Amino acid sequence: MEIRLAERMIEEWASANADTIGIDLNKVRASYIYNPGGFGNLSIRLSDGRKRFHVKLAPPNKATRLQQWAGLSVYLTEHYTAPRLVHVIDREIVPGYPYGLVFEYIEDATPLVDARNTEAVLTGVLETIAKLHRDNRLREMLPKSETLTYADAFQDKYITRFTDDLNGILCSRDLLRDFVSDETFSWFGEEIERLKVTVRQTPAFLLPACDVVHNDLNGNNVLTYGWDDFRIIDWDDMSNQGDSAMDYSVLLWPFTHDPTWPVWREKVLAVAGTLTTQRMELYFRAKLLDDVIDVLADYVEAEQVPEHREEAQRKARAVHLHSYPQYVAKYGVK
Repeated sequence: MEIRLAERMIEEWASANADTIGIDLNKVRASYIYNPGGFGNLSIRLSDGRKRFHVKLAPPNKATRLQQWAGLSVYLTEHYTAPRLVHVIDREIVPGYPYGLVFEYIEDATPLVDARNTEAVLTGVLETIAKLHRDNRLREMLPKSETLTYADAFQDKYITRFTDDLNGILCSRDLLRDFVSDETFSWFGEEIERLKVTVRQTPAFLLPACDVVHNDLNGNNVLTYGWDDFRIIDWDDMSNQGDSAMDYSVLLWPFTHDPTWPVWREKVLAVAGTLTTQRMELYFRAKLLDDVIDVLADYVEAEQVPEHREEAQRKARAVHLHSYPQYVAKYGVK
């Protein structure tokens, strides 16, 4: 992907649709938003010096998810602090991205992962997502499908992704050979299978999965401003057949080694119950394995974005080399 070319194409499109968007056509500027967690969607900041918007474009395999978000955008903005939808892009303005959305840009916001007022914000986020998980009205608004178990939801979230990641990195293993051994590549497959079996044998995972979940509630998708105000972004992975334990695990993962962790665990226990808290522990294991395997997929995918390749690969390598021995030490599987 040529980032500069994509920026120019979006600038041309925005200028032609300036009245609809509400932007000054003579001052339109587009700038790529680097996403260290992957390169599937294309995110662009659009500005005229006075107003700013967030443009998110999806490739064909992710367009349906963005379309779902568009259909629920008003409800999500009113009830769950989602950014306001400004415009739908239903044609290909950048090759390979047939669908996109334009949102308001959250001004003067700091990702939760970098915020100083974490405690006040996090308490509010926990209360908000606890309401989300039980939102029957929203559940009915989402597409219906066959009943799944929490084990199925875990497999869809992690096991399938780990397997796809492994297939991808095996095809590009020459890029990784200087810090990933053949023995480690073999261990990846073995550990994915061990985790899959463990989940299938855990009673708390055998119940029906009927929670409405955000599905990507990491610290970069919660934007803070003021003392305890926040906005939750990136709703394109939302599902009505997920596991609330996964949302809690992704949100709280950075705090599991913090002295305040017992407080946050008790808060989850209070709002979600014992079984959810039990499942959350296995999601933490998967989250650490994610920092072992998925970051290598990010390392490989960074080859597609030369402007950010060096930085992305440096970070991915550092996370892997830190997390791999930590995982082995914690779970004793090597």
